[in-house]
Amino acid sequence: MTGQHSHLPLKMLIMLGWRNIWRHRRRTLITLSSIAIGFALAVLMIGLNDGAHNSMIRNAIKLGEGHLTIQPKGYLEAPANHKYLADGAILGQQLDQFEIPGRIEPRISLQILANSASNSVGAQLEGLHPLADQRADLLRPKLVSGGWIEPGDQRGILIGRGMAGKLKVKVGSKVVLMAGKQGGDSQAELGRVRGIFDAGLDELDDYLILSDIQLARHFLAGEGADPSKLPVTRFALFLDHPDQLLVWQARLRAAIADTRVAVLEWREMMPQLVQFIMVDDAGNYIFLLLILIMVVFGILNTVLMSVLERTREFGLLRALGLSRYHLLWLVFCESLLLSLLAVSIGWLVAGSVHGWFAYHGIDIAALMGGSTELMGTFMDPVIHTELSGGRVVQLTLLIFAATLGSGIYPAIKASRVTPVEALRT
Repeated sequence: MTGQHSHLPLKMLIMLGWRNIWRHRRRTLITLSSIAIGFALAVLMIGLNDGAHNSMIRNAIKLGEGHLTIQPKGYLEAPANHKYLADGAILGQQLDQFEIPGRIEPRISLQILANSASNSVGAQLEGLHPLADQRADLLRPKLVSGGWIEPGDQRGILIGRGMAGKLKVKVGSKVVLMAGKQGGDSQAELGRVRGIFDAGLDELDDYLILSDIQLARHFLAGEGADPSKLPVTRFALFLDHPDQLLVWQARLRAAIADTRVAVLEWREMMPQLVQFIMVDDAGNYIFLLLILIMVVFGILNTVLMSVLERTREFGLLRALGLSRYHLLWLVFCESLLLSLLAVSIGWLVAGSVHGWFAYHGIDIAALMGGSTELMGTFMDPVIHTELSGGRVVQLTLLIFAATLGSGIYPAIKASRVTPVEALRT
């Protein structure tokens, strides 16, 4: 048989493939339904996981040091009270000139010892602007006793419920704040508790002390800083458009010529959170792998059964002159059409499920015993599914490749049919 006699146009192959997959309508519908349900489960689980992770990241950035942090180089590896940005006024002016869309918040973070008449505990003193700081915005509604500190209050401090219990103090009590100096001496400032908050995070409630930035600046002056230059330990940048984080990081690194200053993004500031998310994602990929295996076996069963049932038909086609090449492509076209149908119906079902949970969400606070604290941050009580454009492309390609790949073996098996043996079956 010549190549001219065995020629079949692609359109004809697709048409024959389409008719063949509907020869057993019930089997095809059951296969597509199982793939759609599996796909919807995968999208729901991954969407919830991404939503939970994004919630943790957003809250960690608000509670932490922003999308970008500008601080002394080496501070992250070895924090010390004598490491600070000596001329915060000039650096702040440089940052203002960039007109960065977002908020720029100067902060002073110090390791101190908090002393009351009853006890002493190690603590982190965070000096900030009491009325214009993301952390203040987040903790002010968590105040359970007393009032918020006013700007310029050089004695007022706010502590968590856990620290108040350890120090056995209440609103109005005195707390002596002590910090070691680089030379080995120590310095102290007197603070008075203005309010007590309950953030629901042990790391904040047991360890954090908030004050006006002027109170914390006294300690930097003790290290030799000039208060008139407004020294700080860092600038926290909160961007209105987090997707531009890397762009702004590159621009700031290029613009700030001082090699003693580091511009870090939140992933560099919180490596433990990044590692946790990576490990958690690995578990989801295992779940996705199980879904893919189910999809592959579903398609493989449908196409392979179809091939085995039509062995005699393939033999007849081969006897009439259809080449192995075109027989292979005929079966492969059936797999291709099944793959397209599986992805389309899968996204129809999965998209509906995702849309419902993206709007209504799932209350996970009850599932976690009322506390959503995790890795020093917390998840929102109600988690909504979130899928990025990249995730949609990833899921679509995975399901499509799995379904299409499962049709390769049946196609090869069909192409190897010999007319004489096939017609004897």
